[in-house]
Amino acid sequence: MNTNTTPEQTPASPPSTLGPALPEEARPNTRLLIGMIVGGIVFIVVTILIIWFLAVDPQRTANIRDMFIIALAFVSVLIGALLAVLVWQLQSLIVLLRNEIKPMLTNANQTVNTVRGTAVFMSDNLARPAIKAFSFLSGLRGVADAVGARAGAASRRRRPAPNGSGPTAAGATESTTTPPPTAADAPNDTPAAG
Repeated sequence: MNTNTTPEQTPASPPSTLGPALPEEARPNTRLLIGMIVGGIVFIVVTILIIWFLAVDPQRTANIRDMFIIALAFVSVLIGALLAVLVWQLQSLIVLLRNEIKPMLTNANQTVNTVRGTAVFMSDNLARPAIKAFSFLSGLRGVADAVGARAGAASRRRRPAPNGSGPTAAGATESTTTPPPTAADAPNDTPAAG
């Protein structure tokens, strides 16, 4: 791998050994404090200048007052019209909720109840009997395997070994051999005396 393409790794900073973390001390935001002080001073100066300007010329003050009254009336009419539009929109929203959303929620609730009923029916009538049947069959298979293993072990004990060795093979050869001849069974080789 080319060493030029590997990203540079920054050394890990040593862990701090100062103990548990302490909350930071609240420092006053000096910029915000200075901005608030300057804004307050500007507001006071502008207010004083407006009062002085209006006190010097009463005719101009009356004209400015009239303009503010007209603007206030226009804004009041505008606010009234916007409130009427807001009430109309609110009424439309209520109608929408009542006529469209409520039936949709009712249908969704019915669907959920149908799915719940279907799940309960399937559980009671299909899943539970199938589980019982499969567990019964599994138990039967386990019993059959156990009986088969026991029978296989017993038949292995009784069956002679194919190479003739072992305790069962030795016992089997002894029982199948002919017994040694006795004196009564021996042939009479001596000539009869006459």
